[in-house]
Amino acid sequence: MIATAWRVFGIAFSLAVIVAAAILAGTEPGQYQFATALAGDQVIGFGVRTDDLTAYMLAVVGVVATCVQVYSIGYLHHEPRIAPYTALVTLFTAAMVSVVVADSLFLLLIGWEVMGVCSYLLISHYWERRDARSGAVKAFLMTRLGDVGFLFGIFVLGFAAKTFTISELDPAKIPPGALTAGTLLLLVGVVGKSAQVPLQTWLPDAMPGPSPVSALIHAATMVAAGVFLIARLYDVFAAAETTFTVLAIVAAITMVFAALCASAAVEVKRVLAWSTVSQLAIMFAGLSLGSEKGRHAALFHLLTHAAFKALLFLCAGVLLHQVGSAALVVLRRYTRRGALRKAMPVTFVTMTIGLAALAGVPGFAGFFSKDAVVEAAWSTARNGSAVGWIVLVAVCLTAVLTAFYCVRLWLWVFFRTPALAGALGAFEEEEAMADLDEPDTSGLRDGSLLMLIPLGVLALGAIGLGYVEGLHLNLGVGLLTLVLAIVGAMPAYSLWQRGADPRPELLEREFGVDSFYDKAVVTPARWFARLAVAGDRDVIGGYVRGFGRTGTLVSQGFRLLQTGNVQTYLTAAVVGVVALAILAGVIGA
Repeated sequence: MIATAWRVFGIAFSLAVIVAAAILAGTEPGQYQFATALAGDQVIGFGVRTDDLTAYMLAVVGVVATCVQVYSIGYLHHEPRIAPYTALVTLFTAAMVSVVVADSLFLLLIGWEVMGVCSYLLISHYWERRDARSGAVKAFLMTRLGDVGFLFGIFVLGFAAKTFTISELDPAKIPPGALTAGTLLLLVGVVGKSAQVPLQTWLPDAMPGPSPVSALIHAATMVAAGVFLIARLYDVFAAAETTFTVLAIVAAITMVFAALCASAAVEVKRVLAWSTVSQLAIMFAGLSLGSEKGRHAALFHLLTHAAFKALLFLCAGVLLHQVGSAALVVLRRYTRRGALRKAMPVTFVTMTIGLAALAGVPGFAGFFSKDAVVEAAWSTARNGSAVGWIVLVAVCLTAVLTAFYCVRLWLWVFFRTPALAGALGAFEEEEAMADLDEPDTSGLRDGSLLMLIPLGVLALGAIGLGYVEGLHLNLGVGLLTLVLAIVGAMPAYSLWQRGADPRPELLEREFGVDSFYDKAVVTPARWFARLAVAGDRDVIGGYVRGFGRTGTLVSQGFRLLQTGNVQTYLTAAVVGVVALAILAGVIGA
């Protein structure tokens, strides 16, 4: 199974390189239809296409997925479930590739839904854990909820345009009402798949899955599919101004909301998960500007984010693999004296690179791509666009918060804690203060070579990918984002130096959204479920049982008549004849 998966990945990666090389060499984009179906008088075609966006996304998916597969061999080498895991990761990647190459809305939908099923199975890889099972179910239900709107959006646009072929969708030929309704319905699916407000809570709860799965979901597949979809249908979405306004508002709320949640999270992977939600919102914000500059900036940030976010999750996987916990404060006996930094230097360096790119430190990839979004927002805002101002303010505030939680995470995990007073919040102080001696780090190491090679490759991407567009950097915007990063980093450093890690209850509870959903959705659903069970058991089941018992009683009555006595039968016959005769006489009179 593993050998077969490697062959598949080798072929897929080679094809991605060939397609990218062909596009870069100037080969004209092309489409190929391989099947058609009829729905009434509507022809539904299934086809694929190759263009610059296809090559771009294939490169992202191919590189990250290959790194994840190589890393997984070292990470799960003792796992008894390595074969099904490898098969699911391969299918997951193939589903994302189907989304990328699709020139049919229905082919795209197939890949979209297969990704949802694979994510459910991969998140619940450790199915014996309750949090893994519940996280998988939550992810499945919330993304399926969004996919209902996605499916209806496909119907609205396809029937309005009289085609389901993506390259043939012409917004000028679609009635304005159908265009707005169709794109808004597609946006519902995008919001669910990419964990944007109000369907954002599933992604942080998907962290019980293996760390390589988290890297794949957060960097190159699943959540990135929503950004790709809007970029693919950009002309259609751009023609629906209302949809882009809604997208800008959702993105602005989401990026700030998720960054605040990340600032209070106490688990490494949960911090990174909320960071993904926030960074995806930045991409959507760039797309919502409705300009080619905004689209380019969003896709550029998608590229750099794939590198540094995959790197960060794989580094978190090394920590989890070696220490046994991904929680910030559970690592305390190692962090008090900087033990992890000393025992795991490669992980420390690569995770530092990933956090620097995420925080937007100058010279790293995230700095350039985030600045591209800010510059695009500023260009739109100074033309009097309200959407531009919304995006600009939200991205700048998010940049401050991002620098804060990146520095907080970096210092608390890798450096000696000067003091511990007030730092652990809900964790018991006496437990935190136990074992103050130098911890035993003899068992800690960076991991196998198969785990370190992908870290090195992704670290190079987290640095070098920024220079693809680095020559076009706006110095004014760069200075602004640098100041914002410093403003965010300073309080994180100050709190760490004082050994304090305050987490307001509202942020620690992640604004109580899960509690609200529990009361507003889960509890009523359970009540209706109990009502349905009671109705089925006591009403419908009562009728069924009543008919059964009536039949039984009737049969028992007839059985009493079957005595086997001939005299009794003759008496009954005579009585019956006499009764019939009397009845006939009465009727005749």
